[in-house]
Amino acid sequence: MSQQGAWAAGSLLDTLDAVDRDALLRLGTRRRFGNDEALMLAGSVGDAVFVLIDGVVVVTGETRRGETPLLAIRPAGELVGEMAVLDGNLRTATVSAAGRVVALRIAPGSFIGFLHTHPAAQLQVLRSVVRKLRSATERRIDTSGCDARQRLARVLFELTAEYGRPRRDGTVVLELSLSQRSLGSLAGAATSTAERLLKELRTEGVLATGYKRLLIRSPDRLRELCDYPD
Repeated sequence: MSQQGAWAAGSLLDTLDAVDRDALLRLGTRRRFGNDEALMLAGSVGDAVFVLIDGVVVVTGETRRGETPLLAIRPAGELVGEMAVLDGNLRTATVSAAGRVVALRIAPGSFIGFLHTHPAAQLQVLRSVVRKLRSATERRIDTSGCDARQRLARVLFELTAEYGRPRRDGTVVLELSLSQRSLGSLAGAATSTAERLLKELRTEGVLATGYKRLLIRSPDRLRELCDYPD
């Protein structure tokens, strides 16, 4: 079982109390997924939810033209696949491993039973769903009419707000294994553009990159680059 604190700050497992978290982690079957392997496919039946124990997954859609835009990134500690289980409809997105992933696969009946017997966890799951929907809505609104630099800054700011761990020196650590391609896709920018902009941000001292993490060295400057309306 993953050790406490190994999950992203603000993720579902991070917000559950110890009793509810341990009860959830005792359910289901642990599964391992290789890079690009799908945990679930758009259009399929919601036959399970997955609790991400280790690694990062990407959530992608599919347009009528056959494009697969990146919709979201989910790190260890998050729950994926819950919407189709909760509303009984087909899945609207594909979730794939970005690198190696370990996840707990939980059958719908077990998950619903857990929610019935753990009301505090039920509230946290509801808050998690609302947070995801709010994030998707805000990203769509915020990135309209912005240039690539603003869009990337806003994606980084949003990810930091959701999953970053503040440090005493005022910096924020984002412990996610994010490729430049993934960040570019979230920001609606080509990979080459994302690479150039991230290099600029490193040169300007806004952020630093490391193994499976980003260090936001100047959160205030990143906020300024977002150029949010007052």
